[in-house]
Amino acid sequence: SARFIKVNFPDTKEAIEEFVVGSFVSSVGEPILQEPFVELRANSQDDFDFVDVGADRPTFLELMEAAPLESTTDGYEQAPGSYKPYDFAEYILAKILGKSERYRVKAGTRLALLVYVTDWRFIFSETVVTLLQYWTQQKPHVFSEIYAYTPVSSGDGIGHLIYPTPSDFWHSFDPEIFRENVTHNFDPAAMRLVVGRDA
Repeated sequence: SARFIKVNFPDTKEAIEEFVVGSFVSSVGEPILQEPFVELRANSQDDFDFVDVGADRPTFLELMEAAPLESTTDGYEQAPGSYKPYDFAEYILAKILGKSERYRVKAGTRLALLVYVTDWRFIFSETVVTLLQYWTQQKPHVFSEIYAYTPVSSGDGIGHLIYPTPSDFWHSFDPEIFRENVTHNFDPAAMRLVVGRDA
């Protein structure tokens, strides 16, 4: 039998972001990354979260955790294990656009956004990914790229390219068909894989 080993995230927001970025860069490559990151370092200034000191042009990476915890005072433990993908994607989109409004980016600057998840309750369903891909293609924002990432270990995870996507993909797409869908996420730590004749 095998059990899921929970990712032990660091204690501070800064350390968690370092962990997420390290895992993201080491595990996500082509075709998800639009162009590689060379040498990302935490930005010590009151500016974007990370700067790529090895890039040929000004390159920055901003981070945003996807965790709608405003309705609970007890954090992740009291958050439900299910959500409506349409509503969740709308929530994340609003956060993305709100973050975009705070920034002005000079021509020639690469500013990427990494939306990350640290709790199984908020792991993105394919519907959330698809809705975010569609809406970020329709709504103006400052980001040259938007990625979604869920760390699975210190060097591995699940990544998605949210933006950009080809406009041709969306000609007949209707987001409203997903409005009432519900996604149920299960705590992987409570699951066990059993292999064998007596399983």
